Amino acid sequence: MTFQVSKTLAMATALALTIGAADARELRVSSFEPQQGFFSQTLQAWIDQIAPELSDQTSLRLYPGGILGAPPAQADLVRAGAADIAFVVPTYTAGLFPMTSVTEIPGLIDQSATGTEILNTLLEEGALGDEYADYRVLALFTTPGYRVFSAEPIAMPSDMAGLRLRSPSAFGASVLEMMGASGVPIPAPQVYENIERNVVSGAAWTMDAYRTFRLDEVAPNITTTRLIASPLAILMNRAAYDSLPEEDRAVFDAHSGRVLAEWIAGRVEPTEGEIATAPR
Repeated sequence: MTFQVSKTLAMATALALTIGAADARELRVSSFEPQQGFFSQTLQAWIDQIAPELSDQTSLRLYPGGILGAPPAQADLVRAGAADIAFVVPTYTAGLFPMTSVTEIPGLIDQSATGTEILNTLLEEGALGDEYADYRVLALFTTPGYRVFSAEPIAMPSDMAGLRLRSPSAFGASVLEMMGASGVPIPAPQVYENIERNVVSGAAWTMDAYRTFRLDEVAPNITTTRLIASPLAILMNRAAYDSLPEEDRAVFDAHSGRVLAEWIAGRVEPTEGEIATAPR
């Protein structure tokens, strides 16, 4: 009898563990930046923040370095479910998020907080239409206004004449062309080598990228002039969100939207002191 009870208890325990394992869900969080990159570290900090609040059935794991896909593929990865969550640059996929690209208007945005306020207000008021109908928007924010990092000093707009510079988008290339430069589309991980090989003379980019991709080694000169600002997003597969237990959805709700966007905006904006002491 004792043996039978023990056997039954063991079977019940095994069944419970099997059911628990079947219900467990690891959410794949994709970043095209390297693991030490600013946004990969930001995503990991967010994961570490919410993980203790999630149920035992739900966990998150960061896949950095473009393991799950190239930079332009991130939105499609989420929509297809190949990634559950991803760091997305909307302007990398031309035509998919046209209203979101309003932040690229030159001179509109200097600080990330400004662009973040604009995008979240537009999203909340429905002004972005159905651009994010396939996604759960966890955060929508912007870069600060782009600076120009170059191998040679740029003191005046005329100094950009004839230069080939990495551009963040097609519209960004048009802005550079207005100043006499040529905008070249180059994926983030390849910018360093293209400057090093003199394919381009520099890049229109942000200070976090300057640090992440070690541009101080090849483009030590930094302008104070702000150009366009790029929209950025953290998007979640809608079906993945809907499949979570109610208590886990509540955790995501509490740690997403404006609260997450504004937290990231606060991290992304360097002080002028940081810029002045950036490696040259």
